[in-house]
Amino acid sequence: MDKFCGVFVLLVCLWSMGSAELKAQSSSSPFAGKTLADLNGDDVLRLVRYSYTKVNRSFKGQLRHDKKKIPFLLTLKPDSIMFQFSSPYQMIELTTKNDQLVLKESFGAEGKLKVVKAEWYRQRIRGTDVTFDDISMRFLYWPKAKILKEEKLLRRDAWLVQVMNPSGLGDYGSAWVWVDKGSGSMLRMEGFEPKKGKKIKTFRVQSVKKMGDIWMVDQMLIETLNPATGKRVSRTYLDILEEVK
Repeated sequence: MDKFCGVFVLLVCLWSMGSAELKAQSSSSPFAGKTLADLNGDDVLRLVRYSYTKVNRSFKGQLRHDKKKIPFLLTLKPDSIMFQFSSPYQMIELTTKNDQLVLKESFGAEGKLKVVKAEWYRQRIRGTDVTFDDISMRFLYWPKAKILKEEKLLRRDAWLVQVMNPSGLGDYGSAWVWVDKGSGSMLRMEGFEPKKGKKIKTFRVQSVKKMGDIWMVDQMLIETLNPATGKRVSRTYLDILEEVK
């Protein structure tokens, strides 16, 4: 059976560990001794975060917005995720050591990494629909997540998990996250504005492909919505092109 995991940091979903492995986890695992039926909302989001710490690889990808193609290099390591852009050079690094999230950015080849301030969370990356808030996926770390229901999505059994923003910082007051029960991977996310709770952003897996011994998102669709009408304002596609050996 193919194995999956969920890393959806900047909408990239890489599969390598299935939630069917929960029973086989060591005592150091946060899921030791638990079955699917035992998981609460916080456990489900922890499963998404936990699984991508097993990966140490790099991939070439691109963001497509309007007619622009913006290449990037994505590097996944056990405690960090890095996005590198060129022309001009820009590095965005997310560290997750000890389950603590820190987002940093640098400009120019000689630039030093600096912590991204909260007031910059809404800033778009390279003019696309992807923001610093999206790159950090802070909602995966918000406490007191609640499983709203279980339903089918993309012909998969999934949990629908609701999380509320405890700080009020950034674009989202709350988010809905669909997580595949058979894999622990994130299938979809919807973000809602803080004041009126209107939907303003969606992330959706469009297709996946196998790269070596793992499955990787082939294409992800990110849409920004008008909260008043629910209609799409703009969209960006994220493509993972190939692994860097």
